[in-house]
This record gives sequence, C-alpha cells and structure tokens, in this order.
Amino acid sequence: MDLREVKRRLSPRLLGIRGVSGVGVPGGRLTIYLAEDSESVRREVAALLESDAPDTPVTYVVTGAFRPQ
Repeated sequence: MDLREVKRRLSPRLLGIRGVSGVGVPGGRLTIYLAEDSESVRREVAALLESDAPDTPVTYVVTGAFRPQ
C-alpha cells in the first residue's frame, strides 16, 4: 500500500470532515491532525478509511486548527 497515494486520494474527503485540520504520512502511518480530540470525528475518519482504504495504519494527533502564516 502506497500511503502517499492514499493520502492524495482521500485528503479532500478527510479535510472535509469538520474537526480534521490536516493529513500527513510521517513514520509510515497515515496521520490525521485534529483541531480538537473528538470521538465522533475519529469514528467518521475510521468509517471513511474502512470503506476506501481498509487496513491503513492511522495515527491521530491533536494539533489545534492550522492557520496560514
């Protein structure tokens, strides 16, 4: 599985989930950056990954909202 391809393909949909502030692939895992920790956001992300990229290793990191500098 090419995680960069999964990220490229799913990022628009993942970033459309309210509470997801970013998506990355550091350390060989799909990393979902969250504006704040939320079980409902994690469930929504998990459902999307299960339907479109099952068995993708995922990590959640609470970063707060990203803002342009």
